[in-house]
Amino acid sequence: MLKKRDITTQLSTKDLRFAPGGLPVSFEVKVINSSDRFAAFEIKVLAAGVETTAGDYWYRLSPDVSTKTPPGDSASFVVWLLDTPKPGFVGVMNLFVQIVSLELHQEEREMLRLTLEPSKVSIPLKIELSTRPFNVRASESLEIPVAVTNVGSLPVEALIRCDGLNPDWLVEGRERRFKFRPGEKLDTNFLCQIPPPTQALSEIYPFRIEAIQQNGSISQADSVLLVMPTGFIEFSCTPTEQSMPMKRNWWPDWKANAARYPLIFKNEGNLHQQVTAEVTADLDRPICNLQIEPPQAELAPGETAQLELVVRKQRHWFGTTQKCTYEVKASVLSDQTLPIQKESQRVKLRLQPVLPLWMQVLGGLAFLWLLWWMSWLNPNNPFWGHRDAVNSVKFNGIGDELVSGSSDKSIIGWRVNGFFNLILNPQIGKIGKTEDKSVRVVRYRPVNNDQIAAGLENGEIQIWSAIPGNQTPLQTFFPQKDDRVIDLAFTQDSRFLFSGHGSGLVVQWDLLPEIDRPSSNLAPTILRKSRVGFPVYAIALVGSRETALAIAGGHNQLSLLDLKTDKLQDISGVSGSQADYILSIATADRKRTLLATANNRGQIQLWNLQPCLTGTASCELLDRWTADPQGIHSVALSADGCYLASGGEGGKTMLWPLNPRGDRSTQGAQGQELERSSRSINAVDVVRVRDRIVVARGGDDRKVSLYRTKAESTTCP
Repeated sequence: MLKKRDITTQLSTKDLRFAPGGLPVSFEVKVINSSDRFAAFEIKVLAAGVETTAGDYWYRLSPDVSTKTPPGDSASFVVWLLDTPKPGFVGVMNLFVQIVSLELHQEEREMLRLTLEPSKVSIPLKIELSTRPFNVRASESLEIPVAVTNVGSLPVEALIRCDGLNPDWLVEGRERRFKFRPGEKLDTNFLCQIPPPTQALSEIYPFRIEAIQQNGSISQADSVLLVMPTGFIEFSCTPTEQSMPMKRNWWPDWKANAARYPLIFKNEGNLHQQVTAEVTADLDRPICNLQIEPPQAELAPGETAQLELVVRKQRHWFGTTQKCTYEVKASVLSDQTLPIQKESQRVKLRLQPVLPLWMQVLGGLAFLWLLWWMSWLNPNNPFWGHRDAVNSVKFNGIGDELVSGSSDKSIIGWRVNGFFNLILNPQIGKIGKTEDKSVRVVRYRPVNNDQIAAGLENGEIQIWSAIPGNQTPLQTFFPQKDDRVIDLAFTQDSRFLFSGHGSGLVVQWDLLPEIDRPSSNLAPTILRKSRVGFPVYAIALVGSRETALAIAGGHNQLSLLDLKTDKLQDISGVSGSQADYILSIATADRKRTLLATANNRGQIQLWNLQPCLTGTASCELLDRWTADPQGIHSVALSADGCYLASGGEGGKTMLWPLNPRGDRSTQGAQGQELERSSRSINAVDVVRVRDRIVVARGGDDRKVSLYRTKAESTTCP
């Protein structure tokens, strides 16, 4: 018994004519639900002799799938023919309309006859790539064969182009031009020369072959080129033999407890590699602490990276030389690895005793001499003080300690009493040591004096704990690299920090209050950036409420930056010419309208800023004089504004008593010479402690010196 047919199909036509490249043609398919339940229908059009592929492009359905149709009702579909099912074919072919219903578990087929007429326009060319993907190694050449067929009935001229690959790889060019007769198939190829491994990374390179006809029709075929892993990692260690210490000196080097062996990795391959090294020691050798620093390195193709084998050992004081041997083996941590050349290296270390033989014999006498040599009483002791020019000195708020910064990249804390008591060491210790550049300026954080801001030659600003012995700063930040920090200024509440830079940039930093700072690593934010148009040599906050920033520098410029309006006001009446430059300015903590300036001609000027801060009047010049014809590098005012200290190129450190108004007192018009050095004085500071005036100075002689004198000013208490 035949199964009941639940699907009935009606086609609007059984014969259809279509010319490829012309207007689309259509026919309607009506599907009747002859079952007793709801059902949805979908249809597919098949062409006889043509392989079916997902997403056939030659026809389009509307709709794709019907909604569920009630029993006895019908659903209609429209089939649009957009292109020929079989490119290049002219004649009659059968089309089969297949109707499927998942609910009814049935399908139905209807046939119609399609007459394909010759195309009146050219149709896209057919492109075939014989190999997918194309695998090749660096430094090798590869031919990409391409077959192009004119499936149309008209002659065609087309440009065959390879897109997506580096044009330099295609040594014969990336384009070919051909003429095709109807139905003609032409073969061509693109010769691809892969560069050396370091220039051709191992990865997948997608590319596309395009055939562009004169009428703008484009056909394409996609493929990929896979550059296989090629090359190697070159590993070396030079030197392989070292001594601890590096050089055998007459004097013992007890600090030398580490030897560093550079481990050089060079990536001569085309893979990103993560490399490391393992080290083992001979069992019968002295036990040392072996460490690879850093533990691993990222190595891009063509790059060279360096790790270090660090051997640490507390050397014995007496005895003979000990010998150690280690085997260092390189390894790759990446998933895909390249071979390593000379992956194993043997290194040797000679451990010298701290004391040489002759010193061991004369140990008693040498030990006493060594105690003196290591003390701060020895002015040439390399372990105390600075080893290069001192660029900045600054007292803390109560005047019992000070800090200094030097071109030797170190920041040192000092106790004031140690300079006047031989029993006490004046040096508290090194606050820190920068790794890159000289320290140009140091400033105490006004609140608690527990932190120090340092400005560096390379443009960085570092915040250090004021407690000596720091290995790293609490914070490091900068507005732009290699723009040297010339001066720094804290606001009294320590919330903001201003930095002046050699390029003419002035930056205001928001350091955040402690209550808002979840971590000391939270970076300060930039609130203001101002370019003043001249190199900045000095800055100072002025005004009773710190409403302005005094800025001085090149071209003999002295300006006031209004911190509320960002307006920059030049101060007139500055001594000198445009060829001169102001090297230092200073203000008094408790008299913020008093400003001292000093220039390269040695001229010092004292200003009353009150008129120009509160109104439109000019700033009042209180006094001016030449303190050192060779130039003044630094000036400083005591907190009460009663004393001015200066230091300059001539090596003189001077103290000038002032009147309450701010000009020089009559008794001290010539100043008091505290010291005369053969080298330039770069920085001074002054503090009043009860009835004593203490002046600190630092200069090219690498020394930090303090001078104390009795406060004699009766007119400026």
